[in-house]
Amino acid sequence: MDNIINNSNQVNLDDHEKPQTNGFTIYSKSGCPNCTRIKKILSEKKQTVVEIQCDEYLIENKESFLSFIKNLAQKEWKVFPIIFNNGAFIGGFNETQELLNKQLCFDENVSF
Repeated sequence: MDNIINNSNQVNLDDHEKPQTNGFTIYSKSGCPNCTRIKKILSEKKQTVVEIQCDEYLIENKESFLSFIKNLAQKEWKVFPIIFNNGAFIGGFNETQELLNKQLCFDENVSF
């Protein structure tokens, strides 16, 4: 997973990481199988991925973190992974998988 940047050293709730405007941003937590799965899928598809590890945020102030995500996503979302693409909220594992499948379908049907 060479193209995944891990920002696991942030612990201060004032320093929440906002989604990147280029590529995928994955908010993940330890022990999350879908976080691991989607990181692997995106890496295999050579997508740019920034991972933000959220364990410390959840331990220190879960409500503040969820409020931060709600503000970014423009909806309440409490399931990991929390995924953005090019700064726009996608959803979780299933929604990202669906987006990738649509992109693949589009790519296969285009010929020049």
